[in-house]
Amino acid sequence: MKTRFFTFLFVVSGFVLFVVPVYGANIFTETFNSLIAGTPISTVNTSFDYVRIGSGGGSITAEQAASGEMHMRLGGASGSSLNGVGIQNSFGGSNVVTLNFRIRLEDTLGTVFVGMGSGNTFTTNSTFATADLMWGIQSNAGSLQYRTTTWNNLGQNLSPGSNYEFHIVANRSGTTINYGSYSVANGTMDLFINGTLVGNDIAITNNQNVSGFRIYQVNGSSYARIDSTTIDNTALEPYAPTAVSLQSFTSANSQNTPLILLGMILVILLSGTAVLYRRQYRFSSHKTTRFMQ
Repeated sequence: MKTRFFTFLFVVSGFVLFVVPVYGANIFTETFNSLIAGTPISTVNTSFDYVRIGSGGGSITAEQAASGEMHMRLGGASGSSLNGVGIQNSFGGSNVVTLNFRIRLEDTLGTVFVGMGSGNTFTTNSTFATADLMWGIQSNAGSLQYRTTTWNNLGQNLSPGSNYEFHIVANRSGTTINYGSYSVANGTMDLFINGTLVGNDIAITNNQNVSGFRIYQVNGSSYARIDSTTIDNTALEPYAPTAVSLQSFTSANSQNTPLILLGMILVILLSGTAVLYRRQYRFSSHKTTRFMQ
């Protein structure tokens, strides 16, 4: 879902109240929910415009958890020829980004890389180049590291079979940005795991704006399970939904629909406008616990 503008038409008792423009900061979302277990991930059936299986074996497929949630299983590359997914060059050069994703490692053999920036790292089949990155992190045999001119340890280890929700806010806007109860200095990023700030104002890799992103695995035949990947071109608090969507109203929050709609209508009547954000209520500790169980 890459749309940044859409419209809600509110109808109550047969009367049209308002047509409300809704502006969102979301520039990428992939949940894999439209796929069937075992389906190979491609640029046709997902929002990715880059999918690659390298020469070292492995696969990238959609899988279903016991909870019913779909997710991506990525990995199996035994050498340096990457298996990965991403966006190559369509994010418009954002200088502030928020990335949120959920991940579970099947083992800690090899390396899983996640990064954002511009250049050949995102448009070719090569592994990362430092000069192309705004920021990059990796799980190296389970040790979580971030990239500057070299790899630096964060003092966090990822355990196989455990569920983690990553939330990264990166800033090279030229000034400190406040978001909710947090702030991120220029030239740094904040890294949250399961809602806890584990890296505060970590130095970003390079002065690149974000046109693309990539997730890949190399060097160990390991697999990672990844879900609910969202990217926004603004700074957002962890677990704060970026959208109240109609899908949310008719699923997990259906019992509160009348009150939610009433509140929205009152806001519209009082202010004449509403700014709603575009991410479903998937950033709760409940769903993090359920992920791929």
